[in-house]
Amino acid sequence: MHINSKDNPRVKLFRKLLSSKKAREEHGLFAVEGARNCVDTAYEAVCGRIKVHSVFYTQTALTKYKNTLKTDSLFSCARPEDVFEISDELAKKMTDEGNSQGIYMIVFKVDLPFVAEYIDKNGKYLVLDNLQDPGNLGTLLRTADAVGVSGVVMTDNCVDLYNPKVVRSAMGSTTRLDLFVVDNFLNVATLFDELGIVTNAAVVRNGENITEFDFDRPCAVVIGNEGKGLPKEHSDICKNRVTISMHGNIESLNAACAGTIILWEMFRGGSHG
Repeated sequence: MHINSKDNPRVKLFRKLLSSKKAREEHGLFAVEGARNCVDTAYEAVCGRIKVHSVFYTQTALTKYKNTLKTDSLFSCARPEDVFEISDELAKKMTDEGNSQGIYMIVFKVDLPFVAEYIDKNGKYLVLDNLQDPGNLGTLLRTADAVGVSGVVMTDNCVDLYNPKVVRSAMGSTTRLDLFVVDNFLNVATLFDELGIVTNAAVVRNGENITEFDFDRPCAVVIGNEGKGLPKEHSDICKNRVTISMHGNIESLNAACAGTIILWEMFRGGSHG
């Protein structure tokens, strides 16, 4: 099917989802941009992990990426009537990015209910509390995906998981991970405690050095706000505190950097003591 007008209802919906958290919440959908991001997302849909609402592509994009990306998945990830060819001109109007890659998708939200049946009792989790920067969240989702976390839990005061900047920087990891958004940090700590998953608060100082900490058990690491870190009442709820030992006059690291280092240690395996 072809779409040529920016006033088409599906195109207007895509634009709304791109710009409005309220629209994303109202419809239970989010927008995905970019060739690799969309092709990776389409693959997850073909595998049955997620559900796609709409696909938009240009012939120019298909020609450009056919040898480097598995673009066939764009046509098998949704019903034929939900896959639309668009013009290059319309593709440029659908995005706020300066450079359109000519492939877009609307996808049903992927986060899961934070209940015991969706949690791996033997797993390792990343918990993010009041993280505000979309780039940091996207980077941490990619890192979590890369090291193999069992899931990522976000308190609902974090930046929106479906913010287009988060989706772009996560580069497909949004649809590959088990993701949870929870309205209260105490609920996170309580369920993990009930399931025997040890919570470890990442703090700037006075925690156990991560290189000496035993991550070789079901556990979760909790990372707080970029500027303020974790509230004391939240770090106090956690079973342990862990710290990245640093040299020189550096007091703290960017949240994404700190999270990446801790996740690496967490999955390196074994006790270092």
